[in-house]
Formats: sequence, structure tokens, C-alpha cells
Amino acid sequence: MTSDHLLSLIRSRILYFQISKNGSSFNYKSNLIMIIKYFLLLPHLKENLLELYKEEFLEDDMSKTKAAEALLVASDDERDKKIYQAGFIPGWIGEGGLKPEPIHEFNACSWNWDKGKELLEAAARSIDPRVAERRNIRMANTANEKRTSLNTIHTSYQMVAPGEFARAHRHTINAGRLILESSGAFTTLDGEKVYMEPNDIILTPNWVWHGLGNDNEVSGAFWIDFLDDPLVSSLKTIFFEVRDEDYETMETNHNSPYHIKWRDLDKKLGTLAPGVDESYGCRIKLDTPSIPSMDLFMERLDNKMKTRAIKSTANHIFVCVEGSGSTQVEDVSFSWERGDVVAVPSWKSFFHHASSKSSLLEITDQPLMEMLGWYRSSKIISEG
Repeated sequence: MTSDHLLSLIRSRILYFQISKNGSSFNYKSNLIMIIKYFLLLPHLKENLLELYKEEFLEDDMSKTKAAEALLVASDDERDKKIYQAGFIPGWIGEGGLKPEPIHEFNACSWNWDKGKELLEAAARSIDPRVAERRNIRMANTANEKRTSLNTIHTSYQMVAPGEFARAHRHTINAGRLILESSGAFTTLDGEKVYMEPNDIILTPNWVWHGLGNDNEVSGAFWIDFLDDPLVSSLKTIFFEVRDEDYETMETNHNSPYHIKWRDLDKKLGTLAPGVDESYGCRIKLDTPSIPSMDLFMERLDNKMKTRAIKSTANHIFVCVEGSGSTQVEDVSFSWERGDVVAVPSWKSFFHHASSKSSLLEITDQPLMEMLGWYRSSKIISEG
């Protein structure tokens, strides 16, 4: 098939997907993007297709849309009072939920591991997991009256003291943990013992039994929990059960599908070259189908590397696994080193700047946004 035939085919598909001048053009535009992305695999047509993309999508979109304008309705207290008294709310008061772009009630913020460890060690003197279930401190967002890190993802610092075991439980929340300090600590996963090394990741998906123990009689174990409990809580679908386990007689699983070993990730990162997309360093998407509400990435940044600013409709949590640097969110910079955590709410631009060779764990709800058709991203062009 010739290049002219292919371009003709694409134009015919455009006409097919275009509903009408007065109707919604969403299907037309989304399918046009899909078609063009597909044919971009044919490099000899790349320039032609990019021009077609601009002609049929960008220019057309700019000509047919305009910024949303605030509509004002004359007030009538007597009329509106009757509506309220009847148990309704006037739909014309205020701006409702329709905005030109997403807004967020959560702030970008960060938490410091040194301070978190100090607080956990102090709490170990009085907080017993046999009573409190878990010894953790929640990374609550700085926005008013928030108990979670973001609106769909939450993080906490947690500790298991020397020689301690926190009983097994299970819940409909998907969760995982990045190990910060461990020398003999383990998780029980559906009746099997899995030992954890520093920088390992342990997954505890929906309804998997998991207990937490530490064979070391001298040193405590510490990690960062990440969970989708704000999402599950808002959907009112949390179930929770506990059970006693004889962890001392359990068999050890050295190859659990819920155990992502740092030594494997570190080796793989060392073989990668930075991509052409300057939004990221060397970046690996982890294989985590068991927690479908979150995607995990491990990213390595070279010394002095600065990524290109991006924003998207997904929430992001970044954990410094090694190294040091900062993450700038809009006009606020958050410095980080090992164990520190940065929360980036959706539709806020951010970039990373490494001050030494660094690795970051990224936790995002992007798969949720993609599943529901709400995912959008934008690269920010630097004015400098």
C-alpha cells in the first residue's frame, strides 16, 4: 500500500469517527489520536501524519473551544429557601463540580525519614501491636483535616521492634511496603514466611493474609507502607479480619510473587540507558498485577540530572530509595534523601533534580485513571 493510500485511509477514518459539527467530537478526537499513534509506527509517514494531526485535531480543537465562562444567576432568597427546606439544593448556586481543569483539595507535601524513625522508636516504648494492631505513624497531608497522604493513596512509616510479631490480618485494601531497615525481619503471606532485605518491596494485595515479625533480638525493622485505603474507604468497601498464626513453624518462601527484590531491580537499572524522554531517568515499571489500583516504578537519576516538568491527572508518591535531591511541585521545592517521601497531587506539575546518583520509587494511581478514561498528561515547556 502506498503512502497516499495510507493517508487516504486515515482521512476516511476521521470522517467515520466525526459525529457532527454540533455533536460531541470526543470519539472522533480520541480515535483520531489512536489512529495516528498506530501509524506513527511507520517512520516513513511520520512527518505527513504529524501534519495531519495538527490539521485535523489541534487546529480544529482550538477553533471550536473556548475558556469556560462563569455563569451568574440572579439571587432569590425566598425561592432558594423553599428548595432547601424541601431537601434539595439549587443546582444554579455556586459553580458545582464543573471546572475547566481539575482542582485538588490536597497539598503537595513531604515527610522526613529521620524524624519518622525517631518518633517510631519513642513510640515503641508504649505502643504494643498486640493492642494497637500496628505501630505506624500516618503521613497525613498538610491540607486541613486530612488523615491520608492523597485522596487515593496513603503512606505510613512502620516499625516492628526486636523479637516482635504483629498478628496476621487481611483486608480489601491493596498495600505494599518498601523496606528501609531490616536484618531478620519478615512478612507472613498466606501462611508462608518471606524475609525482607533493605530496599525490597513486599506486596499485600486485597484479602491476602499478612503478619509482621522480626527475628532480630537487638535491632528494630522499619519500612514505608503504601496503600489504596483512601480509595477503598471512600467507596465503602473495606472488610477486615484477623487471625493468630504459628509463624515460628512456617516454611520460608524464597520466591514469593509478592516479593520484589532490590538486588534484581538494582541490577536491571544498571543495564539501562536513559530514555530519549527527558521526563524520566532510567525507569522500570514493576510487575504488580496483584494490586490493580496502583502502578509502581523504580527510577534511577544520574548525578545532577534534572527531569523535564510534567503533570497528569494521576496522583504520585515518590520515595527516595538511595541518593539525594529534590522534587519541585509547582513553585515549591521538597528536598529528599533516603527514606523521605514526597506526595504530588494530580494535575500539579513536577520535576526531579538529583544532587547525587539517586533511585526513586514511584507509586501512582494512573491505572485507575486509565481504566476510567480520565488519564491526561502534559509536558511543561520551560521558560528558561
